[in-house]
Amino acid sequence: MPATRSGTGLALLGGAFDPPHTTHCRIATTALQQLPVEALHVLPAGDHPHKQGRGLAAAAHRLAMCRLAFAGIERVVVDDRELRRAGPSFTVDTLEQLRAELPARPLFFLIGADNLRLLPSWRQHHRILELAEVVTFPRSGHPLSAALLQGLDLTAAELQRLLGGVLTMAPDAVSATDLRARLQAGERGLPELAPAVEEYLRRHHLYGT
Repeated sequence: MPATRSGTGLALLGGAFDPPHTTHCRIATTALQQLPVEALHVLPAGDHPHKQGRGLAAAAHRLAMCRLAFAGIERVVVDDRELRRAGPSFTVDTLEQLRAELPARPLFFLIGADNLRLLPSWRQHHRILELAEVVTFPRSGHPLSAALLQGLDLTAAELQRLLGGVLTMAPDAVSATDLRARLQAGERGLPELAPAVEEYLRRHHLYGT
């Protein structure tokens, strides 16, 4: 994708953010530079349908940490709509709501290369691809190719759009799962966490700290 874009669109970065880390911020800033958008909304998931039973940190904590992590990035808004919605948090519902609120505004939904192959298992995935342009960000160990998506429930047009919508950025393997394990093991001063985020999670004794 081009290095610099401007436009009226809205980029959407969803996830558990358990906890939010520096790669999340790097994705946000890259999307703002490369996509034709005015702003980016960070959307902490509520009752995440793909992570049920894993024991997410409480919604209020994840929301507070997102606000700390993204506070210094212009044009980023932490949007709590999924936390306010009762029941499982489905992407299609969020996109339908935003489309109703912003009928003329292009939507760009960001997804990691490690999750792209799972997209056809999401609720109403064809509708997701109608409502938003799905843009992939690279992840270490998960190269994006046509072969990766072959045989999945995607039309030829959907496949072409997915392969064409990729952020240009260096991949990394930063993982919230790994960060939680390192925190529980007693590590301090993790470079992948903003100091304010780490101070918050320790103050509230999250992740075994």
